[in-house]
Amino acid sequence: MHIGLSLTPFGHHPAAWRRSGTDRGALEFSHLAAQVKKAEDGGLDFVLLADRLGQRPENDLSPLAVPFEPTTLVAALATAAGKIGFISTAATHQHEPYNLARRFASLDSISKGRTGWNVVGSEKLERDQEYLDVVLGLWDSWADDAFVYDKAQGRFFEPDKMHVLNHKGTHFTVRGPLNVNRSPQGRPVISHVLTANTFEIAARVADVIFLPSSSSEEVKTLSARLNSSLSAFGRRRKDVRVLANIIPMVGNSSSDELNAIPDALEIVGTPAGIAERMQALAETAGLDGFVILPPVAPEGVTGFVDLVIPELRQRGLFRNAYEELTLRGHLGLAHPDRLERAS
Repeated sequence: MHIGLSLTPFGHHPAAWRRSGTDRGALEFSHLAAQVKKAEDGGLDFVLLADRLGQRPENDLSPLAVPFEPTTLVAALATAAGKIGFISTAATHQHEPYNLARRFASLDSISKGRTGWNVVGSEKLERDQEYLDVVLGLWDSWADDAFVYDKAQGRFFEPDKMHVLNHKGTHFTVRGPLNVNRSPQGRPVISHVLTANTFEIAARVADVIFLPSSSSEEVKTLSARLNSSLSAFGRRRKDVRVLANIIPMVGNSSSDELNAIPDALEIVGTPAGIAERMQALAETAGLDGFVILPPVAPEGVTGFVDLVIPELRQRGLFRNAYEELTLRGHLGLAHPDRLERAS
């Protein structure tokens, strides 16, 4: 089972910041880094920085939002936590493709292959598809062994292992190559939050697909429809990871306390009961795992790691320790060959 944590300062419940004992210190880097370290102590695959501001909301200063630009925060967190992966959100309509490709390739190099890009599309499908093609092509600018640093021969890199993109499309003209070396995991992981209008993007290029849903039946429906979409693009189900959003609550909290959190399935009960429910849902809906949205933080993170993770391990469902070094390794995704993607 693969598990990620969706990071927020106070928790995912809109009123979490109003709890007794919370203060503005929750907005500081050290508070967020402590949550990440706790998630790493539990062996979680990654931390997701969702970035509400990627949607350009009007008059929205939600306490759910992480108070840093996500890729900048990942660069700092990657030096504070050395094993867990990081998936950072960025919108295609807010960044030029070369600059975005360079930023994420840099993050992947800094973190030694532990980052991913959570794609927020522009809702212009043709443009987004071309955008993704450009980014993927730029990430493939160099072969894994292109840089030889041969001092005796004066060869910094092998010219025949540099690949100039020379893209000329409807929306973008990008020559390349990218001026960042290829990362230890080949290229950053691509993830996408599935919506009714983005099945094609998810099925075509995403390595990790998040299912936002508030009911188990909807999770099963989305998962089944996604399988059909993958087949249409010649992709295999085993080559992607499908994760559902869940709100784990250890104890007897009522649904009324959780119903303000959209697009996630609440699971309330004992640690053993939550683990059992996660296992059953993963099996019946064909899921590879879950993204945890704790209603309150850091208590929700600590409770899940200290109480639920041991139950999952006892059932043989979750790792006891990290076995790989990269995010692709954590997720069991293959190292990609250059230009190995669906057309």
